[in-house]
Formats: sequence, structure tokens, C-alpha cells
Amino acid sequence: MKQIWLIRHGESIANAGAATPDHVTIPLSEVGREQAKQVSLLLPYAPDLIITSPFTRAQQTAVPTLNRFPEVRREVWDVHEFTYLSPASCTNTTAADRRARVNEYWERSDPDYHDGEGAESFREFISRAQAASDRLSRLPDGLIVMFTHAQFVRAMRLLHDTVERDTKVLMGQFRALPRVLNCEITKWE
Repeated sequence: MKQIWLIRHGESIANAGAATPDHVTIPLSEVGREQAKQVSLLLPYAPDLIITSPFTRAQQTAVPTLNRFPEVRREVWDVHEFTYLSPASCTNTTAADRRARVNEYWERSDPDYHDGEGAESFREFISRAQAASDRLSRLPDGLIVMFTHAQFVRAMRLLHDTVERDTKVLMGQFRALPRVLNCEITKWE
């Protein structure tokens, strides 16, 4: 039997309200580091594979689990957060600073819209999530733990729970999905 645990990273300094220089290297807060320790203790036995996003906060969340199970194979996959706003336009901003732009993006409801260099469209994001899902389906049975991000977990849930594949429809459904909390675990068999 294959078990997949999708785990959102612990609280980052951005989640705690801090401005950050870039979206890739945001570290965990003190709360996030404690959450990462606690989530590592929830694993009943060593997983067969630990997957991490290339982003700092997801990698830092995986560290206590990797330390607990040092013999487990680790891979870095393209399961990072959905970067729909141009990273250059978000330098040294907070979530509150970006709120109006975020709302504009989602109100546009255009799955092919690119906000600028370094941003991806919703279509590209969903394709990336589908590729990860397909890759997971080809893995042998066992416990697979993926340390990733809220929007990536939501995309995986959406693809897992619906047969709909029209990207514009998926974009509308995506925004209505429930939030994913820091270190929340989504389990699939």
C-alpha cells in the first residue's frame, strides 16, 4: 500500500507578517521551527522517501524528520509555492502590502495570465502539480512524505478530488478551497 503525506511547511517569517527580500529563501520563524519538530514526531515509522520543495522554509521544515530518519532517501522536487506575482515586484513586501494585487490577480480569473518575469500562470502551476501527482503515482508502495507549500497542497487536493480538467474552471474552484495551516498534514492512500 502507498501512503502519501503532504505537509505544509511550518510558520515562516512571512507568515508571521515580516517583509521578505525574496520568495525562495524565506526562513522559518521560531514557531515554525517548533512546528517542524512536532510534525517529525507524528511519523509512526521511517518513510521510504522524503520529498522537499527547493524553497528554504520547506527544507527547514523537513530537517527534524531527516535528522530523525537519516537513512531515508531525500529528493528535491519542483513542488514549490505558486508564484503568480512577479517576484521582483514583491521584494521587501509583506502579505498585507500585496493583498490588493493578489485580489486583482484572482479577480482577473485568467489561467494564462503572467504577472511578469519569474511568475507562472495558473495553467503552468496546475501542470506542475499534475506532473508531481503523476510522478507520485509511479512510485512503489510505501510511506512518502512531501514537505511543500499551502497552494501546492491545495492544487494537489483539487486534482485528487475532482475529474474536472478545464483550467479556467479549476482556477475558480481553487480559490474556494479551504486554507492549509502551517504543518498541516494531508494523508492519502
